[in-house]
Amino acid sequence: MSAAKTESASGMSEVLSEIVDGVGIVTLNRPEKLNAWTPTMRLQYFDALDRFSLDDGVRAILVRGAGRAFCAGADLSMIKAPTAESEALRESDAREYWFPLSIGKPIVAAIHGPCLGIGLQQAMFCDIRFATPDAKIGAPYVRRGIVGEMGITWMLSRICGIGAANDIMLSGRTLSGDDAKAIGLVNEVAEADEMFDRAFAYCRDMAENCSPTAMRVVKHQLYHDLMDGFTPSFERSERLLDEMLRGEDVKEGIAAMREKRPLRFPPLPHDLARIDGWPS
Repeated sequence: MSAAKTESASGMSEVLSEIVDGVGIVTLNRPEKLNAWTPTMRLQYFDALDRFSLDDGVRAILVRGAGRAFCAGADLSMIKAPTAESEALRESDAREYWFPLSIGKPIVAAIHGPCLGIGLQQAMFCDIRFATPDAKIGAPYVRRGIVGEMGITWMLSRICGIGAANDIMLSGRTLSGDDAKAIGLVNEVAEADEMFDRAFAYCRDMAENCSPTAMRVVKHQLYHDLMDGFTPSFERSERLLDEMLRGEDVKEGIAAMREKRPLRFPPLPHDLARIDGWPS
């Protein structure tokens, strides 16, 4: 397992990373604090995603938490009014908190234990979510005198609808993994001793059998369409389909099926590693 380059003041990396069978595994690594979010964790997490986006050996990304939690939210000792120092730190890294949406590879979250506040926000900015039945998922902002942050209300209402979003945000209550699955916030629930393996198998299947370029284009389509109307979306899908039909991945997909052999899709081109150009 290789650690992210930047280390915390304690000398321990707050995010770890490794590559297994085409899957880049990112581990939030403050287990003694239930992986509470810090500015250092943000920097290291985004750096790990950035590296994996350009690594030809990575075709899907899996995010998990070390110890007993995915991420219990922001480290409460760091919640305070903005200062000149904190503003300077924020401005030193231009990547926004929705940065995972800009990664041109699928990102899967494996959630166990607490996944609260900014932990939930970051899990929602992954593309697929697995969870254990007894996971503790929620946004207790109103119970701390805080409001929805970092785009959480925008994303939550689109993933599970305005009714469920109102319930989660206005009550501040905690949902189980089963509760989250029932409203579409989580894609799949598995027991604790199986969940990571199930999520990893899902990622490995994508790495082995899905075109990296096609996955990148589809991810772009899905999030772009969240912010656009139907007609622009339809016209964009027609244009993108024409472009893909002229490429080599379609030929490979058909040839592998006809020849009954494993797929051999090329890696994602580096100039497609990031997704940008969102509508306003």
